[in-house]
Order: sequence, then structure tokens, then C-alpha cells
Amino acid sequence: MKSLTLDDVAALREERVKQAIADASPLYRTIMEKAYASTASPRSAIKAQCLQCVGYIRDDVTHCTGFACPLWGYRPYQIEGGMS
Repeated sequence: MKSLTLDDVAALREERVKQAIADASPLYRTIMEKAYASTASPRSAIKAQCLQCVGYIRDDVTHCTGFACPLWGYRPYQIEGGMS
């Protein structure tokens, strides 16, 4: 198997990022662009990751069952006053 060069990795990442942004719901495309450009706040980057993980369905973030996810306790859209 051929080793990837840094240029290969950069090209692959650029291709995958473009596809991920294109796949994002138009409602969340801006936050995804900022997250991938490393210009989003940490809170916004977590929101972008959570939304992408559940297919851009906000209610699924609220009711996330990925309890072992390291971001679970930081996910956006939590129900106030208890576990969701």
C-alpha cells in the first residue's frame, strides 16, 4: 500500500470537506463551513459535529442516545432541567 504524502492528505480532506458541506442541510451549511474553516467557536463546532452525526435533524440531537460520545454532555439543544 502506498503511503500518503501531506499533499495527498490535504487533497483528500479538501474533497471530503466540500462533500460534507454540500451534504449539509441548507439551514446548517454556514455553521458547517465555519467549523471546517476552523473559524467557528468551540460551541459552534460541537453543534456542527452533533448535527452532522444525526443527519441534520435537530430533534435527534436533543434526544441523542450516543451516551458514550465524548461530546454528549456538551451537545446543543438539550432539554433544560434534566436528561434528554
